[in-house]
Amino acid sequence: MKWNLTKLMSICLLFLMACTDGTDAMAQTAQNIADSQKGTVMRDLTIHSDILGRDMLYSVYLPANYTESKQYPVLYLLHGWGGNQNEWWVYDDLADDADKMIASDEVPEMVIITPDGQTWRYMDNNYGNGLYYERYFFEEFLPYVETRYRIRSNRSSRAVGGFSMGGYGALRYGFVHHDMFCYVYALSAMLDGNGTVPMNEIAPEYAPSVLPGITLECGDNDYFTTDNREFSTQLASLGIAHEHIERPGSHDWDFWSACSPKILRKVGDFFRQASTGIQNVSSHRHNATAIYSISGTRRDTMQRGINIVNGKKIIKQ
Repeated sequence: MKWNLTKLMSICLLFLMACTDGTDAMAQTAQNIADSQKGTVMRDLTIHSDILGRDMLYSVYLPANYTESKQYPVLYLLHGWGGNQNEWWVYDDLADDADKMIASDEVPEMVIITPDGQTWRYMDNNYGNGLYYERYFFEEFLPYVETRYRIRSNRSSRAVGGFSMGGYGALRYGFVHHDMFCYVYALSAMLDGNGTVPMNEIAPEYAPSVLPGITLECGDNDYFTTDNREFSTQLASLGIAHEHIERPGSHDWDFWSACSPKILRKVGDFFRQASTGIQNVSSHRHNATAIYSISGTRRDTMQRGINIVNGKKIIKQ
């Protein structure tokens, strides 16, 4: 049989088209799988507050395959001064981190909620402004979102974190409302001033046994580095188990973004405990085995629970 050039080119073209179609189909399938593992971030949702006399905004992350037939633990994340409810979604890879870690089963499915805290330090009547934000948060906001979304409304399924002003808010809520949260993760936390009750005055009022798990994480070139060191020392002296991480970094999103996977991993561990029936969270907290020295030469890194302090490796228990 003789093949002419035109017929041969036609056959080659059909072969290439078949290969291309197969490649496109594989690529589309991969994309569909990736999309199916992505959660949904809904921004700028509104709740009316009678306590504050105004509408308030919040944003929420729902995991992939979120369904009304299940209930989920919840992580509340608080922004810093001058920010808003979208800080965690605009300047951070939080949604991507959550998607990947949930898809790989490194952390359980969870809902993440970021409320707008304005500049009110997450407390009542800051600087006498007549705005009772803390009352709003606990009397209106939490009951609303935990009814609006399929959230388990118990202590062992609820955690709170925040950075800067939000770090203060998270710590304040973890102490003052210790029966509401299983874990507190405070980044670059502001600990006093600006019309607040200082955390070093709040901490001694509570027995260590009633408190949630606590992590303080702060850069070594932060506005609040010294304050966080001193607060960690105070907590240790009070017998309050906690984790204190200090590593290279400043008061910025480069530092905070690197914390997000650790926050998810930490609270995820506690949420898993809750799902296996562990309710008394305070008795299962991490021991404070790696509180950083305040003075002397210090060289530190952070690798999934491993600190290097003064050249010695310390593994948190």
